[in-house]
Amino acid sequence: MTEQKSFRLRWPHYLLAVLVYLIFLLAWAPASLLAWALPRFTQQAVSLEQAEGSVWRGQAAVLRVQLAAGPGLQLGRVNWQLRPLDLFRGRLGYRLELAGAGIDAQGVLRTGGQGGEIQDIRAELPAGMLGQISPDLGLWQPGGRLVFEASQLAFRREGVEGQATLRWLDAVSGRVRQPLGSYRANLEGVENGLNFRLSTETGPLLLLGSGSWARQRGVVFNGVARTDPASRTKLDGLLSLIGPPQPNGDRIIRITHQ
Repeated sequence: MTEQKSFRLRWPHYLLAVLVYLIFLLAWAPASLLAWALPRFTQQAVSLEQAEGSVWRGQAAVLRVQLAAGPGLQLGRVNWQLRPLDLFRGRLGYRLELAGAGIDAQGVLRTGGQGGEIQDIRAELPAGMLGQISPDLGLWQPGGRLVFEASQLAFRREGVEGQATLRWLDAVSGRVRQPLGSYRANLEGVENGLNFRLSTETGPLLLLGSGSWARQRGVVFNGVARTDPASRTKLDGLLSLIGPPQPNGDRIIRITHQ
């Protein structure tokens, strides 16, 4: 006669029970709990207004991102849905969709003890928001569309990992009547933050340069603006904001913003 082994609870069973309890807890927790917790976990950098639904699935009338100075960016209506499989990896993950205020964005946000990351992000937003991010760019009175794309960007204590692109499409400026074309910035995560390189895709105004972003010092950018003689007169109002011409006709761009 074969002796049957008695069933004993082991640590994986306890872990599974905790995860199941957490899933049920999140399923019933109101969205107001997420609206309360988000500013505290992000040091008042991100907040939700008029949150409805639950922590598992819900929406808010406004997603606000607070910059170092100023009233912050209002990124329109946000919808979220929990990704339960991320809980089994010790992460809290959400599928996000933003709409309104000229913004259309979707992607995945995951966070945990090692930091946060974004995945499969595509966001389209008004180029006028550049003026809210940097007063120097605000003088350009930018118009057109910004398109941000990233397959994965991870934000750790030691730095940023991954790559992304930011494109300025159908670029215009309130300073001139002539369309400016399209521009592209390639972003790469580094130990202290992000490095980026700016290049021109099309247009009469050639913008070239490189810069970086770090939590401690903000944005630093150095580059040049260049145009052909035929377009120089039409773009003079914009070029004069950049600085006096060099002997070769180039204008030096220097941006420093905390």
